[in-house]
Amino acid sequence: MKRQRTLVLLVDDDEGLSRLVAEVLAGEGYDTVCFSDAAGALEWLKEHKPELIISDIRLPGISGVKFCGLLKADLRFSHIPVLMLSALREERYKVDAFKAGAEDYVVKPFSSRELLARLEALLRRTYHNGGCRRELVSGGLALDLDAGQAAVAGRKLALLPKECALLTLFLKKRGHVLSFSTIREFVWGLESVTVRATIKVTVSRLRRKLGAYGTRIDAVPGAGYRWTDR
Repeated sequence: MKRQRTLVLLVDDDEGLSRLVAEVLAGEGYDTVCFSDAAGALEWLKEHKPELIISDIRLPGISGVKFCGLLKADLRFSHIPVLMLSALREERYKVDAFKAGAEDYVVKPFSSRELLARLEALLRRTYHNGGCRRELVSGGLALDLDAGQAAVAGRKLALLPKECALLTLFLKKRGHVLSFSTIREFVWGLESVTVRATIKVTVSRLRRKLGAYGTRIDAVPGAGYRWTDR
């Protein structure tokens, strides 16, 4: 079953192919944003979050494989499925793509039916998961990643976007000491000039809103913070 108005990011320097794919997807209820290079796509991703990314392997500047690797190394985007497109049929190119974290690999030329089937399968595996939503849980605290909503014992918490992003990072990396630079990059972005004082204030607000669960955020002197399930 396909979800309506799913946002897809398409990165391919073949403008004709991009237009064709966008038209096919639009006919099936998808919104598609197209870029001809990874640099432009990465800039766009600072403000947007698609539900699926389609990328050619051979891109000008940053290659499709490197682009995929950058996405999978970033906690903000690592869960987004990546489908690689390429005219390269050799096994080594497929291996490189999968090693970088790609979920699927489609060889050009391809039919619109095949592309749609692959895309829908990826979305179903990633987001539907048998009808369950993607959640991060710590005791009675649950964070719904699809809705961006946290709740304690079923009671919704009024978290600001930065607080929700911070909680997401803590729960995904529970038990790990997170440096101030790691927190800054994940919550505020790579280009942010956010200082430690701002991070400390945001952590303090999050602790208050989490109530008893706020004690699970440990300050590690001189290093940063760590989430501990207890």
